Amino acid sequence: MEAMVVLVIFFIVVSWSLNVAEPNTTHEPLDFYGTSRKVSLIEMIEVATKFNISLYLPSESPNNLELTAIYLKDGPFIAMVVYSAESNIDYKSAEFIIQIVQSESSPTYDHLKSKADKSEFKTALEINNWPVLLDEKADSGGEAEFREKYGDTTLLGRVWINGMRYNIVAPTLKINDVIQVVEDMNLLTP
Repeated sequence: MEAMVVLVIFFIVVSWSLNVAEPNTTHEPLDFYGTSRKVSLIEMIEVATKFNISLYLPSESPNNLELTAIYLKDGPFIAMVVYSAESNIDYKSAEFIIQIVQSESSPTYDHLKSKADKSEFKTALEINNWPVLLDEKADSGGEAEFREKYGDTTLLGRVWINGMRYNIVAPTLKINDVIQVVEDMNLLTP
């Protein structure tokens, strides 16, 4: 439930806050596509470097997934990195998505462990000295395309690295695959 709330709030707050200049008269959140632009990996790294942000992505993607699209909003920095084996570029329905957002703070492993101990589907880990929270039964959120394709729950991983939070949405992967993805995350350099 917490993961669903995070995803829904993320989409609502980002869409609303990024479009304050043009209010939505229907009072529904605007689509992230309307507030971001599609960029290359190199361009995302250049923007991050400009804002003194260190970015990490996996050096290898699991299960023949390929990087198919990156959507970027650079003020504040928010990125959706889309991976797919089907050449899908839609972050609402792709098999693997990493959302990268700035994080005000980073929880400790002990804090995450206390949360995980209260749920049979959550696991707290420390990988590469990064706090990680995995939720095997996170709510799929409000996107109809995603729910239709993958069902009501998904595997969600959250990793905090150097002031950034990486939300890993992995409906087609197993928990060990996501652990491997986090272990393989490396600093991107220009």
